[in-house]
Amino acid sequence: MGKQTGSGTKTLEAKLVEHLTFQARRARREDLGTITRTCLVEAARMLEARLVPVTAQPAAITGSAARWAREGIALETVLDAYHDGVRIGLEFLTEQAAGEDADAVAAAAGLIVRVLETVTTATLTAYLDEHRQVAREQQTAAQTLVSALLSGHGVAHLARRAGISVAASYQVVALAIPAHPDERRPGIGAPSAARRKLRRVQAALATPLGSRALSLLSDEGGTVLVPIDEISAMTPLALTPEVLELIGEAAEVPLTAVVTSGDTGRIPELAGLAQELLARLQADGRPPGLYRLADLPDCDGLQQARRPVVTSPNDHRITRSA
Repeated sequence: MGKQTGSGTKTLEAKLVEHLTFQARRARREDLGTITRTCLVEAARMLEARLVPVTAQPAAITGSAARWAREGIALETVLDAYHDGVRIGLEFLTEQAAGEDADAVAAAAGLIVRVLETVTTATLTAYLDEHRQVAREQQTAAQTLVSALLSGHGVAHLARRAGISVAASYQVVALAIPAHPDERRPGIGAPSAARRKLRRVQAALATPLGSRALSLLSDEGGTVLVPIDEISAMTPLALTPEVLELIGEAAEVPLTAVVTSGDTGRIPELAGLAQELLARLQADGRPPGLYRLADLPDCDGLQQARRPVVTSPNDHRITRSA
């Protein structure tokens, strides 16, 4: 099927593979477009020769996709490059169709469709697998760094290893996350409901606080560190009452937070103080919301702040006791 008569003739499928190969070799550069066209050729050759099923994932495609994911090239950019190569193949078939019988054209069109299926499936699978792995590595590095900041030890070394810059000062946030109603509902599964809630909180933190914000959270809460030496017109890069409300809406539970700020070296004491005050607020039955701890410049001031005075239930300010 799809073969022309006569000595030395080629199928339209074979001509299509030759055309794609020629187009790939025309560009000498090792750019995205050239690499995707080369990968298209490999898939087309294997499929035209019936060497692999349509679900196969050639190594050149998966390897390139994984590299692009690690380099941060957008998936849509990669797929667009593949689609450009497929369009070249379709244009060739359109030009050749007039001199071919219907079976030959159908066979060649089927080949280009199988090529598209192969590169799309292989690219999506490899890219997303690598993207998830990179995200896990980055999350682990960030959590290790925030643990170091909270302990006050090994910060510079871990920051270099993680590739994360450390700010001169941070907003230190003690955050309490109450149980979601699904965690108490029979048949839902409290652990899975708690994990979903935590993922919603973590996702909601990213947009208003920027990529440099660090968090060490469980499904019950924890600590968030926001660099305050970075200025952005798009995001406040600070936990405000409005931001806390947005995160609470994403979590589907009302949140309580105690916020202070100071130099990076003071993070351990500030975080400890904020967590202690957060526990006291909860023990006293204070309403959810943002509680601000007044900046206290010395250790004596920090000790005096252990007896907070709350002046407003929504945008609270904790100051020294009289």
